[in-house]
Amino acid sequence: MTSSLIAQTNQTPGTMGNKYKILAVDDDLANLNIIAEILADDYTLEVAESGEEALAVVKKFVPDLVLLDIMMPGIDGYEVC
Repeated sequence: MTSSLIAQTNQTPGTMGNKYKILAVDDDLANLNIIAEILADDYTLEVAESGEEALAVVKKFVPDLVLLDIMMPGIDGYEVC
């Protein structure tokens, strides 16, 4: 019984009801709305409207994938990486 419990807790995200976590970063709210519309049902989604906000969010919300706009005011996508 213990080995099956261990196997269940070691499942990768996306299995057994766990959702992959995605952070979407874009200064254009229309783009974030489109991304949310497409992905929110199947993934745990967080959004940030700037590079600075993305760096703050990623400390609390450790994403499996980051969708990152390159051209943003302030800290751009390259600097966030």
